[in-house]
Order: sequence, then C-alpha cells, then structure tokens
Amino acid sequence: MENPWNTEDQEIDAGSKNKARKFISFLIGGLGLTILLSQVFPIAGSFLSGKIYEIRASILAKPIPDSHKEYIEGEFAFYNPGQSYFQNLLSNAGENLNKMTYDPETKQLKSPIIDTAYNKDMRLTILGAEITNIKIAANVESYNENVYNLRLKSGLAHFKGTPLPGDGGNSFIYGHSSVPSFFRNNQNLAEIVFSKLNNVDIGSQVIVNKDGKELKYTVRKKKIIEATDFSVLQSEGDKETLTMMTCWPLGIPSKRLIVVAERYE
Repeated sequence: MENPWNTEDQEIDAGSKNKARKFISFLIGGLGLTILLSQVFPIAGSFLSGKIYEIRASILAKPIPDSHKEYIEGEFAFYNPGQSYFQNLLSNAGENLNKMTYDPETKQLKSPIIDTAYNKDMRLTILGAEITNIKIAANVESYNENVYNLRLKSGLAHFKGTPLPGDGGNSFIYGHSSVPSFFRNNQNLAEIVFSKLNNVDIGSQVIVNKDGKELKYTVRKKKIIEATDFSVLQSEGDKETLTMMTCWPLGIPSKRLIVVAERYE
C-alpha cells in the first residue's frame, strides 16, 4: 500500500511551486522595469532637449520681430543671417554671376540678366513641403538689416545683385527659420516659413510665379554648409538654378541650410 504522505512527492511539489513563484516574480519585475524605462527615457530626452533649446536661445541674435513681441516676450523667433555674411557673398561670387546658362525656353545658352530695377513681388511654392504661394520680395538690399528684416516679415527675400528667377544664372533667396519650440506654435507665420525648408526632398518640385508666369524647378541638392562658406552664389555648371537659404540648426546661427533647385520649364 502506497504512503499518501510521501515526503519525496511533497518536496517535488513544493519545488515546482517555488519555481513558479520565482518565474512570476521575474515576469512582474521585468514588466515593471520595462514600464519604468519607457517613462524615464522620454522624460530624460525631453529634459535634455529643453536644456539644449535654452542654450541655443541664449546665443540667438536680436531684434525680435515687433509684430511678435506681445506674445513671445522673452523668446527669440529667429536668427538674423548677419550683414557681414551678405557682404561677403557678392565679393566671393566673382565671374560666376555672369556665367552662361541654359535657357529651357529657347534651348540655348544665355548670359544672366541682373535687373536691379525690378520691384514686383514674386511667389514661391514647394510641393510637399507646405510652402505655398509665399511672397518673395525682389532686389532686397541685404546689407541693410532694417531693410531685409522688414521684407522678411511677410515672406522671403531675393538677394539684390543676383539674377531674378527666369533671368538665367543662379537666383538667390533667403528667409528666417525659427527654433522648433517657437515654430510648433506659429507654423503659419510667413516670416519663419523657411523653417519648413528642412522638409524639402531631392526631386521636389519648386514653382516661382513671376509676372503671372510659372517657372518650374526640380530640387537637385540639399546640404548643410558652414557659416563661413560663401560659395552658394556659384552656378551649377550651365544650369539655371534657384538657391534657397536659411539658418541651421533651425533658428540657430552656427551653419546654413541650402537647397538648390534646377529650372526645367
């Protein structure tokens, strides 16, 4: 007759229960650790991002746009590109401004036209980047901070001394960008629309409306350059191009974000 109180069976049963308890404990502990880490990393990331923005904000340049002061007091909306940068652009452009370029309408090479008397507003659209029908002020005196800041309040600026879109060569336009913390709450401000320039992809279509005519371009290059790089006015071979510039990182003066589009129609 078997002993119902078999000690060996009881020990095996107790060992199995202990293993089960340990497994469940490890499972619960692991789940708890996972939940904890899932909260710690985002919080830590947010904290670090905030500190980075504080450091960046401390080096941003004034003035703050007057139109924004009432609701962004203490914040900087954008970084001013700087007079010295613009002063160096033309002096380093050399003969590139007069280099023969291909005209997609006549199918022939032509000399770029520098029409400094043109004073009509143009419009810029970049498909897929939420940049739509943004005003470009023509022939902006970019050496004068008060002048270009006034123009940039309502959109973008064409750098006086470079060809206008459609006139051959390399047209140069620029605009303010903003630190992400400000841009998130003010995405529809024309003054900081080039914060969206980072969303432009190679192959994107760019349209400039000038005198009721659509000039069409395809984005060929997107690059980050040093603030001391004055090569952006150089022509891209014999192509008629549109070069767009803003500060990088967005709203920060350290470098420049450059997007170059080639005209095809």
